[in-house]
Amino acid sequence: MDTQHTEKSLFEFSFDENVKQSLKGAAVWGGIAALVSLGGTILGVVNYFLERSRPSRTFNYDGYEMRSSNADTAGQLVTIVVTAIIGILLFYFLNKFAKSTKTGIDTNSQQHLSEGLGSLSSYFKFVGALLIICIVLFFFAIMAGIGSRM
Repeated sequence: MDTQHTEKSLFEFSFDENVKQSLKGAAVWGGIAALVSLGGTILGVVNYFLERSRPSRTFNYDGYEMRSSNADTAGQLVTIVVTAIIGILLFYFLNKFAKSTKTGIDTNSQQHLSEGLGSLSSYFKFVGALLIICIVLFFFAIMAGIGSRM
């Protein structure tokens, strides 16, 4: 059995043109996704303030008068702030991936390419953590719903 070690250092690793074009394409789409993410965040914040500026509505239901105010609760403000922070972080990681990767490929800079791929790794870690948090919250909501029926 041959036990030769033919491992190359990551810095000695080279990409062919096909891999470079694939990475560059991923970087372009990452940049587009970053801009869409930022646009969605900005639209969400603008929508919050537009809804808040609308006058409150009054509803009559079986002789009771109920007032409905739009986007006036503290819970909605906390939600929009948390959503904005998440959206800005997602934009930051994807945008850094797109810019650094494109620069690294265009200039054959290992440092820029590593920085870009590191940002993509951070993006996926962040999204994974968000997914785990959402799954746990949904699980608790389902358990609370089942518990309230008993």
